[in-house]
Amino acid sequence: MNVLYIITSIRYWVIHSITIPSLFIAGWLFVSTGLAYDVFGSPRPNEYFTESRQGIPLITDRFDSLEQLDELSRSF
Repeated sequence: MNVLYIITSIRYWVIHSITIPSLFIAGWLFVSTGLAYDVFGSPRPNEYFTESRQGIPLITDRFDSLEQLDELSRSF
């Protein structure tokens, strides 16, 4: 099909004038309601640093990395 025909097609714009805004609204709702944090398991912005854990979780020694990961995971 010709690209010009698709762009000037009334059926194309009837379909896409509904689907494009609905995809945008669905994405906005997915993020603004916090569902994206729950689905992907990432912490919310206010959960990165708690009262008990104010430091940055860094792995500093590559040979003892498993022990450091265990210590960091216990602090969560």
